[in-house]
Amino acid sequence: MNKSFLFIFFFLYSCSHSLYGNDVQEIFGKVRIIDGDSIEINNNKIRLLGIDAFEKKQECFKKDNTKYKCGEQSALILAKIISSQPIRCVAEKKDRYKRWLATCYIGKLDINENMVLYGYAFSYMANKYKATEKEAKKIKAGAWSGKFTYPWEWRKSKRK
Repeated sequence: MNKSFLFIFFFLYSCSHSLYGNDVQEIFGKVRIIDGDSIEINNNKIRLLGIDAFEKKQECFKKDNTKYKCGEQSALILAKIISSQPIRCVAEKKDRYKRWLATCYIGKLDINENMVLYGYAFSYMANKYKATEKEAKKIKAGAWSGKFTYPWEWRKSKRK
């Protein structure tokens, strides 16, 4: 492999920087998966923007009404999509928990959108992935094939 290519790859792989000015950060690197919509790259905690995935301890029901751990499944699906590849996240701001809110990519593949398409995350607080969610529901992808509580409703019920 070309030495300059390797240098550039490892430079991008190991750092965070902005290509768009002060407002937008591009974060590159290998991922540690926290749950179905949260990851970490180089000590940067990142929340996948525009989606909400099942919580780690959340359970759902399959088509045959058997219970399964859809929260764990959601994290596994995210791991499967990423497949140990370095990714690029484009982040504009941080949330109240100091996590970057970002859309993440493998090449041109939108990881956030793919979580919705696989049926283990939902369009959340934006319309960006509504059409994708509609498609996942139509084809009964992932959790859509059975019964579940939306993650935001599940969290709310746990606070009571």
